[in-house]
Amino acid sequence: MERIATDRAAAPGGWYSQAFRVGDLIYTAGVTANDPVTQELIGPGDIEVQTRQIMKNMEQILLAAGSDLKHVIKTLVFVADIDQFDLFNEVYKEYFPENPPARSTMQVGKFNHGMVIEIEAVAVAAK
Repeated sequence: MERIATDRAAAPGGWYSQAFRVGDLIYTAGVTANDPVTQELIGPGDIEVQTRQIMKNMEQILLAAGSDLKHVIKTLVFVADIDQFDLFNEVYKEYFPENPPARSTMQVGKFNHGMVIEIEAVAVAAK
């Protein structure tokens, strides 16, 4: 088991790791839309802007673990408002245009400080 940490993605906002690699599987924590340099939330209240930043952060975490977005097999998406699902889904499709990973999406209610979405992923190592 290997702990994954990179400064190319936002630092954890609490006492947890960005990801772990166990054999050929990578498990990310919930990835947020914080800027990796400033650690400030990008696009408060804007699910499209936040989804794009999350995917950038997720890609950097996966690259640090020896994988990438093409190797994601499962995502779990937490949204503040399920009525914004279509807006999120259109941006998500940009990052997974073919053979999208298995996914679960749930409304969790209010996040703190303008955050409206969080995504975690499971990926396999790139060969």
